[in-house]
Amino acid sequence: MIGLGHRAAAMMGSMQELDPGLSVGAVADPDVRSVRRRLSLMGPNHEGARIYPSADSMLEDASDYDGVVIGTRCHLHTRMALKVAAAGLPLFLEKPVAISLDEVAALREAFRGREDEVVVSFPLRYMPLFSKVLEVVRSGALGTINQIQAVNNVPYGGVYFGQWYRDYDETGGLWLQKATHDFDCINLLAGSLPVGVAAMESRRVYGGEKPQDLRCSACGETETCPESPINLARRGDDGGMYKGSEDRTDHWCAFSREIQNHDAGSALIMYENGVHASYSQNFLSRRAAYRRGATVVGYEATLEYDLAPTEMRLIHHRSGEVERVQVGTGSHGGGDRILAEGFLDVIKGRTGPNASLRDGLLSAAMCLAARESAATGTFQPVSSV
Repeated sequence: MIGLGHRAAAMMGSMQELDPGLSVGAVADPDVRSVRRRLSLMGPNHEGARIYPSADSMLEDASDYDGVVIGTRCHLHTRMALKVAAAGLPLFLEKPVAISLDEVAALREAFRGREDEVVVSFPLRYMPLFSKVLEVVRSGALGTINQIQAVNNVPYGGVYFGQWYRDYDETGGLWLQKATHDFDCINLLAGSLPVGVAAMESRRVYGGEKPQDLRCSACGETETCPESPINLARRGDDGGMYKGSEDRTDHWCAFSREIQNHDAGSALIMYENGVHASYSQNFLSRRAAYRRGATVVGYEATLEYDLAPTEMRLIHHRSGEVERVQVGTGSHGGGDRILAEGFLDVIKGRTGPNASLRDGLLSAAMCLAARESAATGTFQPVSSV
């Protein structure tokens, strides 16, 4: 494992549920204390795991391992994946697979002809609910599809302004952080390759004039600030400000002047087959305002699905009949378990992944096109991957 954070440990847990004999052979991570703590929490299988200060030193013994999980922060995903490519091992790669077009090109070349040896962390496409949605769409029950309307109203958006995710240089921004999942699902629903993207974004609430290094504990406005620890506790919902943090009493100021993340973004996507899709993501939503899903409109029927209640609704235009289906439990609605199973299959040589590097590169290229479009006010082609 290269980078053993919360997400990588969770995926390892899903893999162990499927194969109790699985063990971590080695971890490359500079935070040795955190690695040891996480390994102890993950169970006795991993007591013999070696800890290395760098991926280079770990991969000197590449023949000792069956596969690699990369769970670093985003700006290191491509850099570490290139090292694994040289070692020739099966790879589980967190999203986004790249945060620049140069990185997209480097990954494409490094794994050319071996794209199916990489499983990209796209659990939403594996969710039982989305699998059912895709089954209905591909059955032809909707008739000719002309439009997809997708939305992601994030109920924990504070994490992108109060925790490390606010560091634009590390994440590449919120198109790559969130839309990469949704674009992947929209691609499957459209059943075609994207041609180009037109996007816009705004930051109306977060950001501001506060110093970048200001934390709540050093601020004199905690009584009046709506995002201060005291007010978050009063209303009983932190909105994600502490998500992923062990310290629930302090966070970075969400109104700092160097914040670049948008708090709302929208995109229009054109596909080769003539379908077009709209997508909006919003980071101010809270509590029951959470919604993540899409409406797929066809000539014969309209399909709506929402990952929040894990529910699908199929409205037949001719008869007026409405079918309702509710499925999915577990992490990411059951998607993580299927994602883990796919990676174990790749390791054991049984089959290729459903979400390969090709899918990860395509989604990253779309996100980068959306980012550039929003920055320049222009329609951006999706670079060939």
